[in-house]
Amino acid sequence: MSFTVQALEFISENYMRNDRQWFKDHKADYEKLVLAPFAELLQTLAPVMEKIDPQLICTPKCVSRIYRDARYVRGGAVFRDSLWCSVRRKKASAYDLVPEFYFYISLEGFGYGCGYYRTSTAAMEQLRKMALSGDKTFKAAKKAFENQSRFYLAGEMYKKNRFPDCKSDILDWVNRKSICLCYDSADPQELFSDSLFARTAEDMLSAAPVYKLYAKMEEQAAAEALAKK
Repeated sequence: MSFTVQALEFISENYMRNDRQWFKDHKADYEKLVLAPFAELLQTLAPVMEKIDPQLICTPKCVSRIYRDARYVRGGAVFRDSLWCSVRRKKASAYDLVPEFYFYISLEGFGYGCGYYRTSTAAMEQLRKMALSGDKTFKAAKKAFENQSRFYLAGEMYKKNRFPDCKSDILDWVNRKSICLCYDSADPQELFSDSLFARTAEDMLSAAPVYKLYAKMEEQAAAEALAKK
């Protein structure tokens, strides 16, 4: 089943009510309207994720909790007004910064992509090294990005150009503090479309060369850290 207007209505009402008892009384609606579509999406993505990287974990457990982190509530909203799923390798700890494939829905729209919530300094340094040296993994990622029109390149940019002498076609990659491929939409008809899950899987497969770049960044950063010990 695809996402529906009723799913957004449930998220909105639950968020506005901010009432644990109301949520408990309507948990079956949450499971049917929100969790079930996420589970079907992940089932569609599973063979694609396996093809990209067998270590990626793609199960219903990837879906975020609708409850906000209790440490940050402090009398405010108990529930989220958006939900997402994150497909990534198993993290060594909760503080690890790892690349992931993600999909989110919110009251403003939806989106998906491949990248980092925040990229480590060490990983970004490896990206710059590969880009500036003409590494083949970077070239493949750059080519894959340029051959599609769905995703845009995101991530905080440095305020000043730190690489004025590098080629302009790689500047958008190296002059960042973090990096991610993103697609965002505010079109409800696209969210409610029966073809959305298949389209998402197709787009994520097209991002595989970029994910492989992230994986190499992580491997080389880890190798350098180990060598310094």
